[in-house]
Amino acid sequence: MSRGTGFLPAPPVPSMTRRPSWFEDMILDNVARESAEIANKRHPAISLLSKEQVSQFRTPSETRGSELDAFIKHSRMDALRMCLGDASEAGFAGVGLPYMLEGHGPASCAGHEEEDEDAHKIGELPSTAICGNDITASCFYVVGELSQNAGVYAPICTILSSLTLFCFRSVYGEVVTALPLNGGIYNLLLNSSTKRTASVAACLTILSYTATGVVSSVSAAEYLTCSPAFGPIQTVPTAIGILGFFAVLMLLGMQESSVVASMLFVFHLSTLFILGTFSIFFLQDAGLGQLYANLQWDKQPSLAYSIFFGFSSAMLGVSGFETSANFVEEQKPGVFPKTLTNMWLSVSVINICIPSLAICVLPLDELVGEKSGFAVAVLAERVGGPMLRDIVAVDALLVLAGSVLTSYVGVVGLFQRMAGDRCLPEFFSITNSWRGTPHYTIIIFFSVCASMCILLDGDITLLSAIYSISFLLVMGLFAFCGLWMKMTRPTLPRQINTHPMMFVMGLVLVGTAFTAVVVLHPDVLTYFYMYYGVTVLMVMTTFARVAIFSAFLRILSHSKIARRALKMIIQMDVAQQWIMTKLKLLRNQGVVYFTKSASISQINRALQYIEENEEARWVRVVHVYQEEKDIPAHLLEYVQLLDCVYPRIRVDCILAKGEFGPAMVQHVAERVSVPVNCMFINCPKNTFKHSLDRMGGVRVILNSEKGSLLDGIKGMGSPKAMGPCSPTGLRLLASNSMEFAS
Repeated sequence: MSRGTGFLPAPPVPSMTRRPSWFEDMILDNVARESAEIANKRHPAISLLSKEQVSQFRTPSETRGSELDAFIKHSRMDALRMCLGDASEAGFAGVGLPYMLEGHGPASCAGHEEEDEDAHKIGELPSTAICGNDITASCFYVVGELSQNAGVYAPICTILSSLTLFCFRSVYGEVVTALPLNGGIYNLLLNSSTKRTASVAACLTILSYTATGVVSSVSAAEYLTCSPAFGPIQTVPTAIGILGFFAVLMLLGMQESSVVASMLFVFHLSTLFILGTFSIFFLQDAGLGQLYANLQWDKQPSLAYSIFFGFSSAMLGVSGFETSANFVEEQKPGVFPKTLTNMWLSVSVINICIPSLAICVLPLDELVGEKSGFAVAVLAERVGGPMLRDIVAVDALLVLAGSVLTSYVGVVGLFQRMAGDRCLPEFFSITNSWRGTPHYTIIIFFSVCASMCILLDGDITLLSAIYSISFLLVMGLFAFCGLWMKMTRPTLPRQINTHPMMFVMGLVLVGTAFTAVVVLHPDVLTYFYMYYGVTVLMVMTTFARVAIFSAFLRILSHSKIARRALKMIIQMDVAQQWIMTKLKLLRNQGVVYFTKSASISQINRALQYIEENEEARWVRVVHVYQEEKDIPAHLLEYVQLLDCVYPRIRVDCILAKGEFGPAMVQHVAERVSVPVNCMFINCPKNTFKHSLDRMGGVRVILNSEKGSLLDGIKGMGSPKAMGPCSPTGLRLLASNSMEFAS
């Protein structure tokens, strides 16, 4: 059996009764490439500790006692016999070994590297522009929808939405500055909960991006129809054309430009300012007669109905507030809280002023009629004539098109992040050699958006409802998980400390808006469940890959019908070899856990987390030290013992000389061939001098070790006490286990 893997060595390519087809040749080439990758992983670029070196880290009493060594040897042989017949699925993972990692360069230049990195990050204006274009563009499709549900009470609803956003300004400020990594709700849950929970929540973000692209493209097409300059066009084909246009640009390698976004943001705000100025001059001449007429509107809903359902429509006007959290790593230090404040101020002014002016200028019958989809352009035509209408239409096209591009960029980044975290198949991280773009992800996202546009026939009301459901769920989860993180990660350094009542108020307000959307549009739940269910199924299938492959092997070994059916497509030997190689590749994926002390309970909890959340069955427990005297006593023994406790996981112990920080993390990643996002740490404390965004994406999986109530009591809190994790306790455990085994 191969050491360090959970499988028997793959047999050579068997002889075939017929010449392999091009498809089989492609599979065999893939098998050979992945087998070479597995072979390279088995030989890390680190030094194996000799027995003499290992003995140096043991105390004299442990060197004399051999009970623990005998127990470890006996346990490994027993695990080997137990797992021998299960090699195709998991089997014995191999013997964990001790290693020494040296050669890490000086970390003195790390500060200069961080300063150079910050110099290339974007500042307050471009950061605000990138997310501001998204959130302020929502006024183009909210005014008509809001007027339908709230009538003359629309301004009250927008004030409530501004209050909600004020709460979430503090919520996002605390959570994202504590975990300053891209990913939004996915990143929050990944560092405070399980990997599956984070992935299921990320599916809501994916659906939100999908709805953003569809709603923005349909709304842009609606605004084109309002102007004779663009001629008669069909909404659905035009929207699909806009989606396809940006799909092609993404395939060509286009990304968001902070300079272009800033120019577009200034143009957009200038256009709305001009529209507001013309509206005020119009009201000075025409008076408030139209407002008084609207107050007597015969279709006006009751106050309670208007506020309840109008509030849900007004919340659609603040969609996009989470955008800034999805590129926080690209922002300069201290910029993120400023973008939240800028977005809150801009969207509050726009969403309160524009609906109020529309009610004062336009009849409500016109606002809720056929022209509700481009109500802002109708307002511009009434107060400024055809020229202002066309300017507003062009502004809507540009800003909403920018939102479509934002949805593409966001979903591509999230898919690649999740594929790197092994939550999605590697299929989504594949890039083409022509432009280096993830073409599969872009094409699939375009297809999903186009299908949603066709299924709902471009109905902006239903599309907005799906958008509202996904967006409100994401915001609600952010508030709830922010409270959860306060409890599960209490020692995490926070630049902003928000009172829990802000989280509760935000959660209550968002829950109210979500309830209103579901009550008002129950029919869209079918489409929501359909798209969300497909996304979750794709993620859950990724987590079940090992079980699916293993079940397929069992079916082939027990069912003649399955073997005959498979032979019609591909030769049996080729299929089995491909599956076995895939299983080996999944099991030989490595993860790294950095431990500061020799705490067997902490390392055991880390292994439990890895066993439940990761497919990898090769764990490197890494301790970083500066002097040999700083290496915790009994660390190697604890890791060896846990290597016996988990026979299906290989647990190595690596002693790395140097200073723990971003440079050391990158150094370990290069030497053991494990990506940084598959490295885990305990929750840092306020004394930790590095920010998490500097660490390259390491994951927080556990809280720091808490002190025991017995600490300070003589003979109880001492590490030399007779506890089960003490050296004496381990020797007694080994002795008792050997007696029981004999």
